[in-house]
Amino acid sequence: MPKKEPCEVTLVRGYITRERGLLGKTPMQMARLLGFPEYRMKKGAKVYALMFLPMNEQFELKGYTHWPGGIPTGMTETPVAQWSAKHAAIDKQWMREPEVRMKDNLRKSWTLSGPERLVRIQVNTPDDKTYPIGAGLEQWNLIVPIQARLEWELGPDEAYLPYGKTRYR
Repeated sequence: MPKKEPCEVTLVRGYITRERGLLGKTPMQMARLLGFPEYRMKKGAKVYALMFLPMNEQFELKGYTHWPGGIPTGMTETPVAQWSAKHAAIDKQWMREPEVRMKDNLRKSWTLSGPERLVRIQVNTPDDKTYPIGAGLEQWNLIVPIQARLEWELGPDEAYLPYGKTRYR
């Protein structure tokens, strides 16, 4: 159910995603998308919306949820870490580093309202550090706390409908 005033504001850190991939989904469906074991959503979840967009140094690129920890299956490091020293040196001579360019472009696409806003899902069960492969939502890791507002508190079978009963895919 949506939270009423006064709203709960807290500091969040850890993995975040865009809201659009979660619209119309129940916590159990979110678990499969995000790479949580479904049993962790049996008591529902809380959806927090970031109140400020993180700066480049406040988040890490983590790819998609089908890459646990941001590392593609079969690889030992992130794609950014695999950029050869030779190519990185050429890039540095003529432009900003690839990670900086990627983060700058990402930040231009994020918003503080609507389905492109960034959200953190807080599950209501303890974290057992088990993360199965998710369905491929974008993900980033907040490495510093950022203020967020509690937008919705969901029961385990309650759909996330922050914009009303609009039809979601």
